[in-house]
Amino acid sequence: MVPAPTASIPCFPETLNWILENQHKDGSWGLPNPNLLLKDSLSSTLACVLALKRWGVGDQHIHNALGFIGRNSGSLTDSSQQAPIGFDVVFPAMIQTCAQDFDLNLPLNSANLGAMFRNRDSILSSAAHHRSGGRDAFLAYISEGMGNSPDHWETARKFQRKNGSLFNSPSATAAAFMHLRDADSLGYLRSIVDVNSAAVPAIYPNGIQTQLSLIDAIESLGINRLFGEEIEQALDEIYTSWIQGDEEIFLDPTTCSMAFRILRLNRYPVSPDVFNRFTEDRFWDDTMEGYLKDEMAVLELHKASNVLYPNESILVHQQSWTNEFLMKSMESSPNSANRTRSRASESISTQVDDVLNYPFKGDLDRLAHRRNIEQYCTDNTRTLKSSFRCSSFGSEDLLKLAAADFNFCQSVHQKELNQLMSWLKEYKLEDMRLAKVKMGYCYFSAAATYYDPELSDARISWAKHSLLTSLIDDFYDIFGTAEEHLNLLELFERAEFCTEEVKTFYWALHSAICETVENAFAWQGRNVMDHVVELWVDVLRTMLEEAEWSRTNTLPTLDEYMRNGYISFALGPIVLPSLYMVGPQLPDEVAKGPEVHHLFKVMSTCGRLLNDCRSFQVKLSQKSIDFGFGPVGIYLPRLLNWYLVVSCWLWQREAEEGISNAVSLRMSQGIDTAEEAIEEIKGLIDEQTKELLRMVLDERNTSAVPKECRELFWKMNKVLHMVYKKEDTYNSTKLVQIAESVIKEPISLSVMDSRVI
Repeated sequence: MVPAPTASIPCFPETLNWILENQHKDGSWGLPNPNLLLKDSLSSTLACVLALKRWGVGDQHIHNALGFIGRNSGSLTDSSQQAPIGFDVVFPAMIQTCAQDFDLNLPLNSANLGAMFRNRDSILSSAAHHRSGGRDAFLAYISEGMGNSPDHWETARKFQRKNGSLFNSPSATAAAFMHLRDADSLGYLRSIVDVNSAAVPAIYPNGIQTQLSLIDAIESLGINRLFGEEIEQALDEIYTSWIQGDEEIFLDPTTCSMAFRILRLNRYPVSPDVFNRFTEDRFWDDTMEGYLKDEMAVLELHKASNVLYPNESILVHQQSWTNEFLMKSMESSPNSANRTRSRASESISTQVDDVLNYPFKGDLDRLAHRRNIEQYCTDNTRTLKSSFRCSSFGSEDLLKLAAADFNFCQSVHQKELNQLMSWLKEYKLEDMRLAKVKMGYCYFSAAATYYDPELSDARISWAKHSLLTSLIDDFYDIFGTAEEHLNLLELFERAEFCTEEVKTFYWALHSAICETVENAFAWQGRNVMDHVVELWVDVLRTMLEEAEWSRTNTLPTLDEYMRNGYISFALGPIVLPSLYMVGPQLPDEVAKGPEVHHLFKVMSTCGRLLNDCRSFQVKLSQKSIDFGFGPVGIYLPRLLNWYLVVSCWLWQREAEEGISNAVSLRMSQGIDTAEEAIEEIKGLIDEQTKELLRMVLDERNTSAVPKECRELFWKMNKVLHMVYKKEDTYNSTKLVQIAESVIKEPISLSVMDSRVI
């Protein structure tokens, strides 16, 4: 539509030729197969008619286009049809241009015309009476539908970006140039044609969001380890744009949120201060996305707010108001059931539901990957003022690769689990207090967090030591005698067994420790026996201390309890030996140093407090326990039900028999009710979790601990938050299903292929 500055000819004739060469057989322009996007096709088609009519070319094209418009005119006022942004303003404006400038009668009935213009007038009248920065931004964005009003163009000029565009929108910028005739707008339009030739994109530039979307898809599908170098290179470029204050990032809440979240999770130092321009009031009042109630923008703001450190109040508030909006959005979504929605729109609703039901801090990686694979939308269509496609969205190749990789990793996990079950039998543990089911559960927690095939040694170590800590914890809490408790600890100095059960524990411990040390030697090139034994001795000593408190009815102080409790929670022998088997060299001074200890203490403190809150809440709920069986199948589902039943019984026993608990001890210090004590402790857990994330990500790159090792502490923290979720979130049947989804049930490639087609 843009005329040359000095002559009445097209400024960009190649774009006019593109229109002549790309009309569909049905007379329309726009994306093919417009069934779900009829309003978009009608808008694109009428825009092309105006361009051809303006320059007096393409009479047959115009005739065919009018036929398409006439045949589909009923969709113009169909509220169930998805509409491009601003359609109800822009389309009537194009009708007026046809009548006034070109004396062109469109094949539209008067009833439809009247309804469209009344709707347009209502929208503009409402906007005029509710002036805000968001309203002004919206009207500037749809400038091609705003006519010749001088007031509008003066307002629109305020939104011009450094590259000369309005919102990186070629169509809005073209309209602005035709009214304002400024050189910056023309320079922007020329840059588009220089880069893209005749085919002008719906938004330009859009490279940063495109890259972020692709990286996000790769990471969410669990295949980022296959593209490590490419992701790092792309993020380095994006971070450079972040440092330079690129408007493509900072003027768009969706792109800004994605950049913040992905950069922070990949350990780039980014500040949440960037969200000062998107606080609750400013978002709703001053941004176009807020004015349009853009669900995707709010979703990304919410996801960004989940990656927060201590004392980041702006993210705490952002998390609160975005969560409230998304909850209300999900509650009202049934009201739109009759609307025709694209698969991309449905995908946003699925993502909202996922974010609300699976919190970031308690969502195990492999569970999230499977859900994302199964829910992945292969529709690469997006709709702004017009619809467009991008190969970075909805890649079928990525989906197939992710499904195949998931199944390959799962086959490795199945072999490892069989190996662990053989070990149980060899060391006479298989019949000891649900050891089989506990092993399945312990191995699941490893496979669901660090799933890479090459990390087999770390998973085996994690599972064996996790099982032994669980069995021995029950032994100290319930089943063993004082003599047996002391004997097991003394066995690390002299092998004299007072009972057969102590002997069984000792030789299983001996086997697990020796295997861990041997595998660690292969990774590290040195013997770490002293460290692994020391971890177990510390755990047994603290468990013995707690058993003595219980036997003698001694009530420790809260400080005494926590000093002992973060060690007796027994995560040390599970997580710390695994650090030796995840890749990087880990010198003794680092493995036994203050930073690793602090990471361990924060993680274990969270676990101890989560456990204590849950055990106390079991007592408060006063719910009876159903000792029924769940689904029958292989050992994993049936025995997992028993494991959860017994776990619930143990939590009740802790509460009812007065076993030391952080909640009860806090109440003894003057807190009036259990509910108040639990809320206070939950606040402490929340702050400790933020601190752990800060240390794990280490944006300032000051840590001596390799990132692969730091990540294990966060992965265990996720396991803890999942296990101790609020009551009934993971009942026995649900836990069976999620464990099987990681270890047992492959993703059907045939189903994936049919869905892609």
